[in-house]
Amino acid sequence: MNENLNNKYFIVLDKNKIFFSGFNNKKKISLAQKYDSTNYEQNNLSREIEKFFNDNLIKIERDLNDYIKSIIIIVDLENTLSANLSIKLNLDSGRIDKQKINELLITLKNQFSKYSNDYKVIHMVINKLLIDGEEKDLCFTSDKFQNLILEVNFECLKEQIISMINNSLFKYQISVKKIFVANYLKHTNQNKLNSIISVADKIISEGNKNEVIWINKKPFKPSFFEKFFTFFD
Repeated sequence: MNENLNNKYFIVLDKNKIFFSGFNNKKKISLAQKYDSTNYEQNNLSREIEKFFNDNLIKIERDLNDYIKSIIIIVDLENTLSANLSIKLNLDSGRIDKQKINELLITLKNQFSKYSNDYKVIHMVINKLLIDGEEKDLCFTSDKFQNLILEVNFECLKEQIISMINNSLFKYQISVKKIFVANYLKHTNQNKLNSIISVADKIISEGNKNEVIWINKKPFKPSFFEKFFTFFD
């Protein structure tokens, strides 16, 4: 099944349905399956996921001619948390380096997490970069300024929801490749005709230059600031 190596499988979870979609290696939809939930309760999300797989997994894998080992989850449920915060840095010397930017974002995330209770940050996106009150692109090249402000959006899910998703899929020997919050995808979507699944697929393939990525307890991928703040080198 080498031709299936680049296939991607998505599940959209919302309060009315679970929607499965498979993208083949040519980025075409290979299969779509919908399960309508009639007795949905968010506290019983595990039950809904397991019912979907009990009823559909064997048929889906047969139709795909592939075993599903990992799935990308898109959560479009109530009780998600969206927040916008900002942080300012005044500069004495008019210069800044990558480490200072890292420290700003780490401080902002730590402060947010401190008061977000049982929510986990899924997406942290830089909405604006303001230099001396003027909005700049992340790739700006000037280093002569007095102050810098970062405006950041947080999209979060309850830890309970994440745990239910992971535990339910584990029963079918399926791992969660990535979780998206639907609000993040809708906000990112420049072409309103694209489905949120198509937007998620594009972000997985190409990335989002404004999103801050956290990996293995390290603050950021080295490539993040190497790519967008190279003028500090």
